[in-house]
Amino acid sequence: MDWNCARLASLAICFAVLAGQTAHAETITFKAGCEEGDKLTIAAVGDLLFHKKLQRQALAPKGRYKDFWQPVAHVLSGADLTYGNLEGPAAPGLAAGGRKVKDPGRRLDDRVYGYTLKALTFNYHPSVIDDLKDAGFDVVSTANNHSLDRGALGVDRTIDALRTKGLPFTGTRKQGSLRTGWHVRTRTNGFTVAWLACTFSNNGFPDRKAQVLHCHKQTDQVLDEISQLSREEGVDAVIVTPHWGWENHLKHHARQRKLASLMMEAGATAVLGAHPHVVQPWSKYVTKSGRESLVVYSMGNFISNQRKLMQRAGGIVLLELTKTLAGARLSAAAYVPTWVDIRHVHRVVAGTSKRASRRALAKLRKVWPAGNEVPAQWPPTFVRKCSSDGET
Repeated sequence: MDWNCARLASLAICFAVLAGQTAHAETITFKAGCEEGDKLTIAAVGDLLFHKKLQRQALAPKGRYKDFWQPVAHVLSGADLTYGNLEGPAAPGLAAGGRKVKDPGRRLDDRVYGYTLKALTFNYHPSVIDDLKDAGFDVVSTANNHSLDRGALGVDRTIDALRTKGLPFTGTRKQGSLRTGWHVRTRTNGFTVAWLACTFSNNGFPDRKAQVLHCHKQTDQVLDEISQLSREEGVDAVIVTPHWGWENHLKHHARQRKLASLMMEAGATAVLGAHPHVVQPWSKYVTKSGRESLVVYSMGNFISNQRKLMQRAGGIVLLELTKTLAGARLSAAAYVPTWVDIRHVHRVVAGTSKRASRRALAKLRKVWPAGNEVPAQWPPTFVRKCSSDGET
């Protein structure tokens, strides 16, 4: 049973413990929060989902993708490592179905870049990768339900663009790379962090070339890779980023909870989810060995043109790792609430005075732990609960 409930006296006590670990707790802290040691700060966001209106803005003569998150760019660039879910290919010269056509350049042509409403298949101009790097993104997930929107060749060309521009990615691989692992390692400030992404679906597109890692169909493979990475000498942490859950549901479901617990027992330091387009709860998890982990079931949209109240509310999740005597440990967590402002142009802001954003962020604080919220400044002030012996 999850959270090592076998050690507890009764199921009633067990369920009480589980409930106490959820995001509805006012504040989540960690035992390593007050320990000395080198530290690493990670910033993570959910879906980078560029609908047609956003692409038109980004591909305008003076437009750039990075303009969307300029108001919070100091948070993204301030972190030692920054992650996001790139929800769609960046494959030049490919139309729907992966057909080769002449590339139009930086222009929304609704053939290569853009889409028709009947076929909501995304493809972004590869300049999005430059803009992600310029904003401080260090790693992205390419495993999501839009991974195959330009077919197998679209996966290949997206990977080529990411490699050419030097942005690490996880969750997909090129055709003919059956012996290639799905993860990527990032090395920063003396820390090596392994990242592993997977998805629940490819929107019905067949993955004939086995290019996308599937969370549920390939659970054993996912868990094996997490386990191997967590035991690998020199790897300080394993961050898993599943694309899962029900769209527009503020609560996660049992399948997510079960898979998250399996991932953390296998060795994941944190599980950072996306796809529902709204936020879902946080939960601290204590493994059978006593190691503390964290799952954020959904980080929500970071940028999109979805218009429902909670589709516009998301957050920048901040994690702190500390190298303790027992090894690198998760020592603190926080978040900066964000809001997609669409008054004139699309911008990701850290809250506004508008009534709609106040309502959305009030709902967000009921789903995420209110005590872990921090303002959009750098460096963040992580919440810690220290006693005389350094325990939290």
